[in-house]
Amino acid sequence: MTSSNQDLVIGLDVGGTEIKAGYLQGCEIIATRRWATEREKGSDHAVDQVLLAAKSMHDEFPEARAIGVVVPGVVNTKTGVAEYSENIGWRNVPFVKKINDLTKLPVGFAHDVRAGGIAESLYGAGRGFANSFFMPIGTGIAGAIILDGEIYDDPYAGEIGHLDVNSGYMCACGVMGCLESISTGPSILRSYNSESSNNFTSVSQVLEAMHNGDAIAMKVWKEAVDAIGFALAAYTNILAPEIIILGGGVSKAGEDLLKPISTYLDSRLTFQRRPKIAIASLGDHAGMIGAGIFAARQNK
Repeated sequence: MTSSNQDLVIGLDVGGTEIKAGYLQGCEIIATRRWATEREKGSDHAVDQVLLAAKSMHDEFPEARAIGVVVPGVVNTKTGVAEYSENIGWRNVPFVKKINDLTKLPVGFAHDVRAGGIAESLYGAGRGFANSFFMPIGTGIAGAIILDGEIYDDPYAGEIGHLDVNSGYMCACGVMGCLESISTGPSILRSYNSESSNNFTSVSQVLEAMHNGDAIAMKVWKEAVDAIGFALAAYTNILAPEIIILGGGVSKAGEDLLKPISTYLDSRLTFQRRPKIAIASLGDHAGMIGAGIFAARQNK
C-alpha cells in the first residue's frame, strides 16, 4: 500500500526531553512540530505536555482520522496504560482514554522502541525482511522484535539492555553487568572520563580521540562494541533475525560501530545464519512514523 492511499493521521513520539509530533500519511511526513516534555517539572506536568501536543496537533490538522502516541517504559497496549517510566517518572497513566476524551479520535498506543522497530520494518532498513531486530543505542538500550513482519508486543519484551555482558559496572536498574552499563552513550563517556584527564561530553569526541591514537578511547570503544556484539550474538542464537538495525545516538558512529560488530559476530557464529547489520534509515523520525502506523491501525 502506498502512502497516497493511507489515512492522514497524527503521530506523537514522547521522549524524556521532547515530544516529536507529525502529521503523517504512511511514511510521508507532511508536517512536524515539537514540544518540550519538561519532565523536570514533574511527571504530571509531562503528561499535560503530551495532552497539549495531542490537542494542538488535532486543532491544527482536523482532517486527521486517528492519533498515535508512543512512550518509553512499561507500556500495556491492551489497557492503553503507561504503567511505568523510570526516565519520566509517571505511573499508570491511561493515555488512550485521556487522548480519546480530548480529541474524540481513535488512539493507537505503543512502546516507543517497538514503534520505531515496526516503522523500520515497513519503511526503513528492515523493509523486505520478515524477521528483524531494531536496537537503538542512546541513553539506554532496548530492542524491538519483528517476527514474520509483526511486532512482538509484550510489555517486558526486548530489554536486551539488561542482558548480563559481565561489564563489571553497576547498572541503573540495580544489577551488576548489564549491557546498558557499558555501551550506552553516557556509559561510554563515564568509562572514558574516569580513565582520562579529558572531560569529554559526547561520544563523537571519544571516537575522534580513538582515530587520533588515544589508547584509552580505543580500549573504551572496544569494550562497548564487544559487549554489543556479545548481546547480539546471544539474540541471534535465539531468534535468528535476518537483519539487525542499530539506531540511537551511538549509531551515528557508522562504520566505527558496524565493522567491529560484524567482525565480532563472524568470530562467534558458526552454523547460525549471519544477520545483516545496518544503521536505521528513518533517523529520529522512526518513533513518530511508528506512532502513525499504530494510529492508522486503530482506524480500520
